Amino acid sequence: MCELKRFDKTYKIVSNKEVCAGYFELKLKANDIKHCLPGQFFMIGIAGVFLRRPLSVYDLKTNVVSFLYKVVGKGTVILSRMRSGQLQILGPLGKGYALEICKDLNYVLVAGGTGIASLHFLATKLGKNKPYKKKGTLYYGARSKKDLLCLDKFKEIGWKVMVSTEDGSKGYKGYITDILEKKVKDSDVLFACGPMPMLKKVVQIAKEKKVKGFASLEEKMACGVGNCQGCAVNINGAIKMTCKDGPVFKIEEVNL
Repeated sequence: MCELKRFDKTYKIVSNKEVCAGYFELKLKANDIKHCLPGQFFMIGIAGVFLRRPLSVYDLKTNVVSFLYKVVGKGTVILSRMRSGQLQILGPLGKGYALEICKDLNYVLVAGGTGIASLHFLATKLGKNKPYKKKGTLYYGARSKKDLLCLDKFKEIGWKVMVSTEDGSKGYKGYITDILEKKVKDSDVLFACGPMPMLKKVVQIAKEKKVKGFASLEEKMACGVGNCQGCAVNINGAIKMTCKDGPVFKIEEVNL
């Protein structure tokens, strides 16, 4: 697959709205960003913050690229207060979800927290592009119902949704991997993105049940292009950079 064109430019903020408590959807006007792969990300420059912040692509439509993020620190606090203006972004970066093994398998997406962002973008692509044009099941776990994002969007495009919350406020009370472990079959292909404890369990389940798939790893990134080597991970016994070699890796090769 050829590498997509990378941009390092300033783009105008179209909107930056709170979609639920502490979570925002950022939209940028980006006429020249025509293509990017689900699972890829951009490094977002924020005024007053030294390092850019990595955000996965949530959606890409005509002239607009969207990101979903949670307010967790100084950088995202500043970003959440921006209702207009411009942002410097670098991307698309990294490797996205591979689809070559997916044609004859059932799609299973496993999300935790804002890991739902890249999986939403993936779901929209899977529903449109031949020969992968079909729907699947989303398994989505969160601490509470207030942390569940864009469920309506998945239902609108025809995906089955299974939900869990740790406090029992919506769906199954417990971890989403509890449900996944009982339901997943070797005829499924997994796409997983979320916090590390969830991914560890997903990887374990996939290996035990011999299920193919991909995991998008969440690591702290400073540069986004592999130069600083601050996001090193163990992949199939070798050290790889999450930003450059990933963030998406084959599940069977991930060692967490």
